[in-house]
Amino acid sequence: MTPPLPHTAARPERLTAARRLLHALVVLAGWVLFVWGWERVLAGRPDFSELLLLIGGALVLVPVLTLSWVLHNVGIYRRKGPRRSSARVALDYRHDFNGRHIDADWAMLAGARRVCIRNDGAHKRFELVEPPAERSAPAAAVPPRREQRQEVL
Repeated sequence: MTPPLPHTAARPERLTAARRLLHALVVLAGWVLFVWGWERVLAGRPDFSELLLLIGGALVLVPVLTLSWVLHNVGIYRRKGPRRSSARVALDYRHDFNGRHIDADWAMLAGARRVCIRNDGAHKRFELVEPPAERSAPAAAVPPRREQRQEVL
């Protein structure tokens, strides 16, 4: 195992204000429908015309959302071409997300069955741990199996 490469991925673009507003409105509409639905359930006033409207809306909305997602992915394919492999992302393992320095011998740890990770203040150490010696149970500790007899009447 080789050590990870330095991180070189670009930061994602920020959403525009209009797009953020649209996302917020969609989320708000979902919560309004959720609360309204539970209010209807708890009030005990079932109305089957509303259920039919919900089913009809789902029959229209689900295919429209699915088709729009497929068209979005087709557009990406047309712009960028086919993916021949996963995107290469190099990670920087010299420091973790909390700013601790990483101490590790990646070549030694590559074949390890157990690794101990120690957090010592400003350092995080990856250490090889030898597995404990396997103990075999003595043969006398296992009770002998009794044969079962079937009686024919």
